[in-house]
Amino acid sequence: MSDFLTLQDLTLAYGGTVAVDRLNLSIRQGELIALLGPSGCGKTTTMRSIAGLLTPKSGTIRLDGRDITRLAPSRREVGLVFQSYALFPHLTVFENVAFGLRLRREKDLDAKVRAGLATVGLSDFADRAPAALSGGQQQRVALARSLVMNPKVLLLDEPLSNLDARLRLEMRLELQRVQRETGVTMVFVTHDQAEALALADRIVVMRDGAIEQVGAPEEIWTAPASAFVADFVGFETILPDPETGGALAWRPAAVSLGHGPHTGAVRGVSFAGAAREYVLDTPLGVVKAETPASEPPLPLGAEVAFDLPRETAARLPGTL
Repeated sequence: MSDFLTLQDLTLAYGGTVAVDRLNLSIRQGELIALLGPSGCGKTTTMRSIAGLLTPKSGTIRLDGRDITRLAPSRREVGLVFQSYALFPHLTVFENVAFGLRLRREKDLDAKVRAGLATVGLSDFADRAPAALSGGQQQRVALARSLVMNPKVLLLDEPLSNLDARLRLEMRLELQRVQRETGVTMVFVTHDQAEALALADRIVVMRDGAIEQVGAPEEIWTAPASAFVADFVGFETILPDPETGGALAWRPAAVSLGHGPHTGAVRGVSFAGAAREYVLDTPLGVVKAETPASEPPLPLGAEVAFDLPRETAARLPGTL
């Protein structure tokens, strides 16, 4: 599958502050890509540049063989679903979805709007006002409004952040279904690693305006390319490897608590549903561990033995 959307040496700045520095990324047609990272990493800035809302300082953006770097947003064939959905409160669901088609004076407008509503499962909601819809339904309207414009790429800004936990799970499945049925290339921005892992074909982990790692969810989860990526996807104990000079990283569940050659003092303990999470002060550094919640909690200040099995660690390149 050939590259469909390419960002080459893309540099983006706000005033004199560089937000994205010479970024290179290639996305294949039909992929579902997550731009993942903490606030300020450059992921939203990158998305805004693809949409045409921010002009690059340098570099190029190409879509389906065409240079779109300096094209107006309306000429890019790129759709954007805002985090706030940006629905018009005075228009019905039907008219919200029809808005862009009316501006473009599309033929068969009624049929296209109804097909768009059917795609997102809202055929029976055409005459409703946005205020009468749930958050998940409003997001589906925003999704339909973009899809009816037949974009080559659909951008989604933190698409699930405004939803409660139950609706987030439902909308993950809904986004996957819509993307699978329409085949549209999707790029979504998120700071939630669980969301990226669940949805994306590939994840682009960003830090300080640069890409730290690109890979399939399984690769990011099991083989992080740096200490930053490891920490971001839940390897909360990262220590130098005395055998190789590199670094090793463990998830809390991989730390054996209650036995082993090391000892540490319990500095913190918290209940997390199925597990109890511990923070230990140790001669090696801070170690985070967890045990089943069914086990009696360890008191603060208690000395506890632990082990860091090499076979459960991720091996990180370079040194700390």
